[in-house]
Amino acid sequence: MFTFDIDPADLFEERARQFVAWGIPKDAVGHARSAIDDMWGSGRGGWVAVWGRLARQAERDGRWLLAAQLWGAARFPAMATEERVAAYERQRECYARAAGRFPVRFERRVLDVPAPEGDRPVPVHLMARRRGRRRGVLVLSGGVDTWKVELHRLAVATALATGLLVAVVDMPGTGESTLPLAPDGDRVLAGLVGVVRERFPGEPVAYFGVSFGGHWAVKLAAQGTVDAAVDLGGPTGAGGEEIDVLALPYGMAGIVGNALGLTELPDAETATSLLSGFSLRGQGVLDLPGRTPLLAINGAHDQFIPRTDTTGLATRPNTTVWLIRDATHCAAERIRPVLVGTWGWLLARTGAHPRTEAVLQLPVRRRLDVF
Repeated sequence: MFTFDIDPADLFEERARQFVAWGIPKDAVGHARSAIDDMWGSGRGGWVAVWGRLARQAERDGRWLLAAQLWGAARFPAMATEERVAAYERQRECYARAAGRFPVRFERRVLDVPAPEGDRPVPVHLMARRRGRRRGVLVLSGGVDTWKVELHRLAVATALATGLLVAVVDMPGTGESTLPLAPDGDRVLAGLVGVVRERFPGEPVAYFGVSFGGHWAVKLAAQGTVDAAVDLGGPTGAGGEEIDVLALPYGMAGIVGNALGLTELPDAETATSLLSGFSLRGQGVLDLPGRTPLLAINGAHDQFIPRTDTTGLATRPNTTVWLIRDATHCAAERIRPVLVGTWGWLLARTGAHPRTEAVLQLPVRRRLDVF
């Protein structure tokens, strides 16, 4: 773990919308924004201290899900201090207490996933409609700073809208994962998909990856591990453009470095070497036959990854690319029509009538950019 230079005001400038999307009220985000003056310190105006006070008030009010999301903000953007590790533990405790009031059937399981070095315990949050036929299973993961609990609202909405059983997992290097982020991180995710198939034989299994999670969605699709995959803002190397990770804004270099298990920011040469290993183009993954349907989505003005990481996938067989006009990383500014369109795409690949897909994609198609 290591801390890194980042101004809290800059982080709020870029992430305030994200905190609200998790389920934190705008006024709470505004309060934290005005009260925090120290990113890593433990004083009264420290990041964890301010969010922690809000979280404890939510606990006293019995608002356990809100408390969990506030503790999630407290441990953000990386568990680089002891206070953040403690905040993450509190987040999980509060989330467990909130589970009884979820509008879906919820279960937390720790699955034993086969790996070359031995079975790995992989905690998974399972969410499904309380009634109705299950259409299949969707494995959902976030990126380097958005983990299982932060994906709660997305998981619930997706389960209710699609009838899929949503299995939320932390990607390698994040949350409860016992592995650091590495180019072969797909091994444990592929193993998880295998366990899911054993538990739900004959049902389609899809993968939805948000931000860095989209990297794994593309790789699992190219390898034919899943039956369908959605990449929302994933770095892929599809266009052959290198990412200067040390130049990324809003502390992203430090966030990625923590996920990689580093103890300090690397120099430029080491950073380039580390990140080049993740290029799916360089790994030859994108040269595979590509029989699995893939939906690749991103904003046309992503501040973190090159546009070609998404558009470069358009030549892959069975691939649909949506580049969203007037939107940044993960098309955050247009996320509602994007998600509705994505649900339509997933439903069509799990047995729904094609007309359902066409209707649900009408709002997002008005936002598509030409590339």
